[in-house]
Amino acid sequence: MAKKEDTQYYLGNKNLPRTDAEFEWTPTMLRDLKKAQRNILYFAENYFHIVNLDRGKEKITLFKCQKRVLRGLRDNRFVTLLASRQIGKTTLMTIYCLWIACFQDDQRILIVANKEQTAINIFRRIRLAYEMLPNWLKPGVVEWGKTSMALGNGSSMGISTTSSDAGRGDSCNVLILDELAFIDDHLVQEFWKSVFPIISSSKKSKIFIASTPNGTDNLFHQLYTNAEKGESNWHAERVDWWEIPGRDEAWRDDTIKALGSVEAFNQEFGNVFLQTGESVVDDELFDKLKQNCQEPLFVFDEGNYLLWEEPREDRIYVAGVDVAEGVGENASVIQILDITDLTNIVQVAVYQNNKISPYEFTKRLHEILQNWYSPPAAIERNNCGAQVVDNIRNQFNYSNLINFSPKSSNSNKYEKRAGVVAHTNTKYKGVMNMRYWVNQLNAVKFNDIQTISELKSFVRFPNGTWAAKRDGSSLDDRVMSLIWSLIVLEDSVTDSYFEILEYDDNQKPLKLKSLDYGVKEFVNPLSVFSNEKVVGVNNNIAPTIFQTGDHDDWQGQDISELEGQGWKFHNGKDKAWVNAWGEDNNGTMSMW
Repeated sequence: MAKKEDTQYYLGNKNLPRTDAEFEWTPTMLRDLKKAQRNILYFAENYFHIVNLDRGKEKITLFKCQKRVLRGLRDNRFVTLLASRQIGKTTLMTIYCLWIACFQDDQRILIVANKEQTAINIFRRIRLAYEMLPNWLKPGVVEWGKTSMALGNGSSMGISTTSSDAGRGDSCNVLILDELAFIDDHLVQEFWKSVFPIISSSKKSKIFIASTPNGTDNLFHQLYTNAEKGESNWHAERVDWWEIPGRDEAWRDDTIKALGSVEAFNQEFGNVFLQTGESVVDDELFDKLKQNCQEPLFVFDEGNYLLWEEPREDRIYVAGVDVAEGVGENASVIQILDITDLTNIVQVAVYQNNKISPYEFTKRLHEILQNWYSPPAAIERNNCGAQVVDNIRNQFNYSNLINFSPKSSNSNKYEKRAGVVAHTNTKYKGVMNMRYWVNQLNAVKFNDIQTISELKSFVRFPNGTWAAKRDGSSLDDRVMSLIWSLIVLEDSVTDSYFEILEYDDNQKPLKLKSLDYGVKEFVNPLSVFSNEKVVGVNNNIAPTIFQTGDHDDWQGQDISELEGQGWKFHNGKDKAWVNAWGEDNNGTMSMW
């Protein structure tokens, strides 16, 4: 039988009193209850607690700018906050929601974010702050869940993601929108059209929108700028980076270095509404690049694999790989570059397929890499790319993988990961590196016209990131694989995979020498090179990969499987295995 004391608490949690819980009220309690009810600042500074990892539970110390925002929330129905990163935006949301829920009756509070987990994290902080309030200050608990709560005063709280159904009807009269500028515009517009008229029609409704800027073509920019100009019934609040104690010019300089650019700092901390549109390649360069493009010399794998040159053992190649899901939208792409001459880097092969699964793509990738003498390969490991990286390393024993990870305070979690982690820092460095070789030096010869087309629509967004234009038709799969293929020439990477023989005036590599690990592999030409259309004089000759060394080198090894596939040993000058399909009319083995 439960004790009477336990029945006063929700699920036996003594921090969650029920509505019928009994307390002995003192005059001080009653006085403070009224003060907290009337003044959000008094409530925040005296009863709102946070959990410090080192010091445990402690009262919050509000900055001057935070107090200003809370007063604005108290005194206005509709508030939009332009906030620098790390100014305590989530803490302000938590204080505001908790104050309304505890001291205003019959309020339905809805927290909306673009991702469910973001909304859950905000809600978790609200629940924790509620538990840390003294029991006599808070209304009793009626419902207590992961995504919703209800109190004895009729107020309740829940979360949602941005959709046309969020907040419909009378389901909410206090709306909290987090990072509105980063929610897809088509979702925002549909959501806003359905929700705002309902909420604004109530005399007690409240809306709090907080976000960092993300360009000018979105609802948040419109709401904030109109409020700032006094052209709407919205109240504008703004918190800049220098308003947080301890942030000075030295902090700014260190943060710019960590982020990689002034533009990224302006986006994250500068409260600057940057416009979209800067192209990754100078406009005047596009025509020249297009004119140099050529039709491929070889087309294989039903048009997915294009080659402009034959693989040569005396050349230096690198590969860049972008991986997609294979569901008909974005494509998995392989770019092969010849970097033997760094004043004339040549695009020699491109593979693209938007319907191949990551598993099948791994096999295709391995075949292609073998064909180009197992070059250093930079494979983006984000999302399904991790599967490809792990499989090609563990199942196919491909060891020549480029590792490129963000260098930041939390980079330990990336240290042991093979492949390229497409983090903000790595992507920025990759783009800047590509611009150096393409824009500044004009050292890259493109053969593929589609790569040029993607470069044309690859632009910088206001948040400092680079991606394809959001016009519904532009892609960036070829560009990203190009970026990763060139990443081997980035300052922190090159000497891990090559010996640098000479530097240019900018301390960039000018001449390279391969680090020969003696790894050469056979490839089965009956797979990736099926359904081939060969352009040129040697019609219908499948390309082969050569293994240097004498026939005696292979004595004692099981080569019957290769021989069964049509491979023969060539006794000519180069002593290589070639496919029997390469035999020409005079009986001599052609070596493609």
